[in-house]
Amino acid sequence: MRITGIGSLPHTDAADAAAFVRATTDVPYLPQLPNRHPSEGMLRQWGDGLCGAGGVDDGIGLRWGAPPSSRAEAFGGMAAMLQTLDGDLVKTQFTGPVTLTLGLLAAGCPPEGIWECVVAGLGERLHAHVDEIRRVRPGIEIIAVMDEPALVMYAPGRPAGPIPIEAAAEAMAGVMAAVPIPIGIHVCADTEWGMVAELEPAWLSWDLTALGDGFLSAADVIAEKVSQGTGIMWGMVPTDPNPIDLDRVRSRYGTAVTRLVLEGAPADMLTASSMATPACGLAGTTVGGAETVMERLREVVEALDG
Repeated sequence: MRITGIGSLPHTDAADAAAFVRATTDVPYLPQLPNRHPSEGMLRQWGDGLCGAGGVDDGIGLRWGAPPSSRAEAFGGMAAMLQTLDGDLVKTQFTGPVTLTLGLLAAGCPPEGIWECVVAGLGERLHAHVDEIRRVRPGIEIIAVMDEPALVMYAPGRPAGPIPIEAAAEAMAGVMAAVPIPIGIHVCADTEWGMVAELEPAWLSWDLTALGDGFLSAADVIAEKVSQGTGIMWGMVPTDPNPIDLDRVRSRYGTAVTRLVLEGAPADMLTASSMATPACGLAGTTVGGAETVMERLREVVEALDG
């Protein structure tokens, strides 16, 4: 099973972050470095200048009515990684429209027309992002993963959120259609995985320990999509450097795989198309902590593959 990452790292030096990615992954990714510069924060990196919001250095990083800030530092981690990238495959990630819309509303943006604004603006930015990767690395294969932590609002048993699930699905589908490359969806919590799978993402990326009723109720849909080519990015280890129970990780993984196979997912496709990741981004830990997390992830993968 190949190893990749979710996106964010704690590094303050872009060259060090690129070296870290090269040393710890089989499928390299373009790191986001919010501790290096606030423009690389999840909401600000993709929302600064959209729908009347500009970047600020406090709160969520966006404020309606603030002037757009310079984008020169927004993708410093990406730039350094592309300069030293080996191989013909790279993973990137971007903030999804549901999470970004909630962030813009929290920043004070008026709700009228915000869906249309976010879907169109984010689609244009994603297209430009892919074009920039290809400009620097012509011919490279790109995997893009939509980061949507806000989808936890649709987990079974949670009270209804402010955005109807149908509107969320439509917005996500609109952004996914912006570029003709494989696009996955990452949620570091349980959600209505049936809705996510019905969007036919190239990858489903999740936190293994967070899978619950949302996963169980959608196992048949997920299995169907796996049989049609959807891969899984398994968030095998937590984002803190504390010790892990290897047997427990193997048990959770085995239980999830078994459930999907029983629902019709071909076992060979399920394992061949899998990747392993941490549960979420690593910006909230230290550089040493991130190293420990990735070392433990490698141990888990070696145990599973062995």
